[in-house]
Amino acid sequence: MKHFLRKTTSLLLSALLVSSLLVVPAGASNALGEDLTQEDTLISESTVLSTNVFWSTAYSDLRRENLITYTPNRSVTPIVTYGSSLTSCNTVNSMAKELESQGYRVVAGMNGDFYNVSTGLPIGLVVSEGEIKSSDAGYYAIGFRPDGTAVLGKPGVTLSADLGYDGYDGNGNATRIVRSIAGINKARVSTGGIYLYTYEFNAKHTTGNTEPGVDVVCSIEDGKLSIGETVSLRVEQVLQANGPTDIQPGQIVLSVNNKSTSYYIDALANEAVGNTITLTLTAASEEWNDVEYAVGALYSLLENGSVTSGLEAGVNPRTAVGQKADGTLLFYTIDGRQSGLSIGASLTQVAERLLELGCVNALCLDGGGSTTLSVTMPDATESSAVNSPSGGTQRAVSNQIFLVASNEPSGTLSHFYIAPDNRYVLAGSRVNLTVAAVDTNYIPIAKSYDLDADQGQLNGNVLTTPTEGGEITVTASSGRKSGSTTIYAISTPDSITVKNGASTVTSLTIAPGGTLDLAASAMYNHQPLKADADAFTWTLSGGIGTVDQNGVITATTPGTGTLTVSAGSKSTSVSVTVSKIALSTVEDFESRIPALASYSYGGSLTSNSNAAYVQRGRFSGKLDYALSSDGTATAAFETSLPISSAYTQLNLWVYGDSSGNTLSLLTTDGSTTDVTDMCTLNFSGWQQLTVTLPAGTAGLMGFQITGAAEYSMDEFGDQIVTYPHSSGTLYLDQIVASYNGTVDNEAPTITLTADGAALTAVISDAVDGVLPKGQVAVTLDGKTQSVSYDGKTGILSIPVVSDGNPHRITVLAKDASGNIGRSSYDVPVGEDWTASFSDTQDYWAASYVEYLYTAGITTGYADGTFRPNQNITRQQFAVMLFRYLGLDESRYEQLSLPFADSSQIADYAKTAVKALYSIGVIGGTERDGKLYFNPNGSLTRAQAAAMIGRTQEKGYATVKLSFSDAASIPSYASYYIQTMAAQGVINGYADGTFKPNANITRGQMAKILYNLL
Repeated sequence: MKHFLRKTTSLLLSALLVSSLLVVPAGASNALGEDLTQEDTLISESTVLSTNVFWSTAYSDLRRENLITYTPNRSVTPIVTYGSSLTSCNTVNSMAKELESQGYRVVAGMNGDFYNVSTGLPIGLVVSEGEIKSSDAGYYAIGFRPDGTAVLGKPGVTLSADLGYDGYDGNGNATRIVRSIAGINKARVSTGGIYLYTYEFNAKHTTGNTEPGVDVVCSIEDGKLSIGETVSLRVEQVLQANGPTDIQPGQIVLSVNNKSTSYYIDALANEAVGNTITLTLTAASEEWNDVEYAVGALYSLLENGSVTSGLEAGVNPRTAVGQKADGTLLFYTIDGRQSGLSIGASLTQVAERLLELGCVNALCLDGGGSTTLSVTMPDATESSAVNSPSGGTQRAVSNQIFLVASNEPSGTLSHFYIAPDNRYVLAGSRVNLTVAAVDTNYIPIAKSYDLDADQGQLNGNVLTTPTEGGEITVTASSGRKSGSTTIYAISTPDSITVKNGASTVTSLTIAPGGTLDLAASAMYNHQPLKADADAFTWTLSGGIGTVDQNGVITATTPGTGTLTVSAGSKSTSVSVTVSKIALSTVEDFESRIPALASYSYGGSLTSNSNAAYVQRGRFSGKLDYALSSDGTATAAFETSLPISSAYTQLNLWVYGDSSGNTLSLLTTDGSTTDVTDMCTLNFSGWQQLTVTLPAGTAGLMGFQITGAAEYSMDEFGDQIVTYPHSSGTLYLDQIVASYNGTVDNEAPTITLTADGAALTAVISDAVDGVLPKGQVAVTLDGKTQSVSYDGKTGILSIPVVSDGNPHRITVLAKDASGNIGRSSYDVPVGEDWTASFSDTQDYWAASYVEYLYTAGITTGYADGTFRPNQNITRQQFAVMLFRYLGLDESRYEQLSLPFADSSQIADYAKTAVKALYSIGVIGGTERDGKLYFNPNGSLTRAQAAAMIGRTQEKGYATVKLSFSDAASIPSYASYYIQTMAAQGVINGYADGTFKPNANITRGQMAKILYNLL
């Protein structure tokens, strides 16, 4: 057994104060295992918090216990609490806050009795302020007297009701009707006899009965329901009740079910209004008579120093209370169901542990998820949980036990309390120290102090522990008053682990130029040490990069190396590979929407082609959802979309609906499903998100929407949950697997070099490197060509066809993030080339016009002219663009148009207008509640730019517009002009203007369409 981590006492006080501490004996526990750490803190008068950790060799796991050792005294007294009624369940912390609001200092508090989870009723005894609130039902209980002393055992409380005279016996003596009471504030059993109810029974202040019976409503004339006393009642009503009977403050209701025997039914039914009923309460022993507070317990663990036999097996969280022979009380908890923190214990082990701690009698309180211990530490004014509830949060329970004291400070300094953020650290790490001056009432007060450490370096309240390790004593003092604590610095841990975020790593892959901020953790004696990054020694071999003293790796050169992290004589190694990893498209929604499985619930994912809701390419995913009753909606793929283990996150675009709901990823490691929150949907429009993937992610399963809940109360005080935004529509686009925080929104670069009959294109991407062949395309005059591409170098070799006529070669490259790069080359025309139109030979856009003419996209006039400077009409534009796009006439001929002036559209243009309207390229103008196309109207440059831009897929770069009249560009056209200006498709005038509202000419239109090739 390792002995370095020994008991820590939080205080070094005068000999008198130290002698009053009740400490847990050091050494291994036969009940729980090898002792690892022990810590005692004096939290109030004769009241000590002990936190002890053990190692179970049987389970190869930890056990963590927290207990309060309390010697009864007048300064700190036990009380029992419950909510506004016996059925009102509350957490220990919420009840502590209630006591604090009443002027108490909550020294400590824990959960109480077992209870019926459907009703909230405690199974056993509840006594508050000397009055029985719930009878014991034959179970065990602990009762507290006003001086803090306690009695443990079975109270055996009996309650009888003297209902009055019943005539005379054969000797002429008056006889009385006396009946036993089956229970106080217990659920009425059909054949169980007479039950007694008070105002505190439930939240509705009724008997809660649902079956017919007889209820006698009484007012309290004298006395109270206290053990060893009598209560005088006056009958107010005698009811044949078919349901619950209301109870007012100061009233008691005696109730019997009609299914019971006549012995009980007649006794109540024959009562008369105004009669007097006398209640008498007794216990099995008079020692219960002066109990002021009490709470029930299901099991006895120890009786007269012996462990109870036949106790429930199984390791679980437990709550118990024990009593030593001298009257000292132990309020005990052990955490469970949390591997790596505490696995819990069986009831027999708890009993044996309490016996080890000196108890002779002990009872088991409610455990499992209910186990909670809350304490007000010496430097605090409010209590908080010191244990770890197994459910992650505190459970609301039926009743609680508290140790309370006055919250009035004396102002007289007693000692200092020092709380380090960690007592057990890796040598060389820093420890933050909190120091509190504590007065004679154990309440923190403002007081200056001197702080000293016998080893290490102090900088204010930060201690840097010595690199050689050791036990460091830190002392706070002022005059003759002081307080100390001990810090344990471990020079050589048992093990070291390297983590990237939350994931433990044994190998790493980093891109050149990338960085990783790693963390190392250290274990000693089965427990984690606080370990600063610079307390380790970090080295990186292989010439692949550097690592600093804080664990930040910077990759420089491709290759492999080894990261070594060491402390003392212990080290661990991680294989590191520096390799350029291209991002990976998980789903771009361009070719398909993966089939949704039948278990998708409330979510529907379909394809969207509306350009307003597309971020990359021509399509996006449309996610319609309607929340189910549990506030969630799920859209899951039939087969998960694979994600390589090399990637650590997803980048994706989300078009929010401003609902305030939460959007989450559903991922899988191949066997289990993880839900990872992505964002709160408090935005509208596109946002790019980066989401860290859970360790081991192998695939994307789908998406989940969780509603933003609002809470209210109904008329009975029950909570109502509503979801104001229960349905909505989101859009998703370009889901990309990424790593190390890499986000790519830069288009690939394309460099073209012409050399005679050959054109060479060099394609590269700053993030993805050389793009695969499937992401590169070459067109000649708008038609895809098959060319030679070297997938290792990113070099294209393109033959140049020169027949003297104008031609355009365009290279397109799309990276994994949907960014598109393009570059074009215009094949020079021959010196003897002659334009087809008489008015374009010397025109600046002659070659553009010529190409569009030979391609059948545009035509001239009957007189052999093209008239390039003539304004183009809207229907002429529609025809040119229709031909340019190569749309199939037969798909659109039968469509109808919504325009009020459709009859004015020339026959040659009608199919083109129908086609472009149906695919969202052109729209109309609303006037007088009608939509007009205005076919013969001139087209402005801004309108033309927007309409042409809508034909392009999204993902091209954009530029900030520098035109002097950029402010005049309409918002509907701004994006399209930005992206086409970046591509060189559209430009402005020599004077620096764009003239968005000027009419576009036939020649300008020819150039734009040509540049789009």
